[in-house]
Amino acid sequence: MRIKLSLKNVLILICVVYTILTVTSSGIGLLQGQTTDTHVHLLMRFAVTFLGIGSILIFNLFPNWPLIAIYSFHYAVTIGLIFLLIWLSGFFIELHPDAFRDIFLNFTVIYILIAAVLMTIGRYGKSLLN
Repeated sequence: MRIKLSLKNVLILICVVYTILTVTSSGIGLLQGQTTDTHVHLLMRFAVTFLGIGSILIFNLFPNWPLIAIYSFHYAVTIGLIFLLIWLSGFFIELHPDAFRDIFLNFTVIYILIAAVLMTIGRYGKSLLN
């Protein structure tokens, strides 16, 4: 079973995921003694969350594709857009030397977790998102 998300549900999911990521990151930062987070970092986190979750609407464009194909296509398009965002931001801010590696690892882990949840909800027909 496939989950079809409306624009409204995608926007809600963006807000929920961004909030969870920000609260988790802030909690970990405080535990490590880091008491500030830059505004640029917060806005970049939102942009990555927006691209990652907002692009879920791609699923609605290819309803007949097998799930593994659409998840692979979605991941490739999304990580490509995120790399483009990081590359472009390098013209305006100084990037960490490992910026691309870090965003790849962070995005991939979160993507796998969210994809697993969505596939599980879809498999058992408990569509909490519609």
